[in-house]
Amino acid sequence: MRSIQILGLICTLFALAITYWAMFIITPASTESAASSVGLVLMFVIVPLFGFSATLLIPSSLALVNAKFRRATFFFGKFWYCVWGINSFFSLAYLTLGLYFSFLYLTVGYRN
Repeated sequence: MRSIQILGLICTLFALAITYWAMFIITPASTESAASSVGLVLMFVIVPLFGFSATLLIPSSLALVNAKFRRATFFFGKFWYCVWGINSFFSLAYLTLGLYFSFLYLTVGYRN
């Protein structure tokens, strides 16, 4: 469980760093090809990284709510509780974004 939590955190932080790096190169003077290449990076690198991270973090963060499970997987201590807290925040963010996109799909998608 600890390795899943660390791997999910690393994937999330790596995706955020790549997002910052990709968006940093776009300026008002950028060409259209530069902007489209950032779109490709978003589509083929960043979104799959966030998806992989969400697939790891959401179930494992929910499983760690059980105190017996935390004891069985040796998930205790300040560091691990901090990792779990950060990952729980990311899990809630992923769930909120998923619900928001589902809402948009249901409201805007059926309107046309």
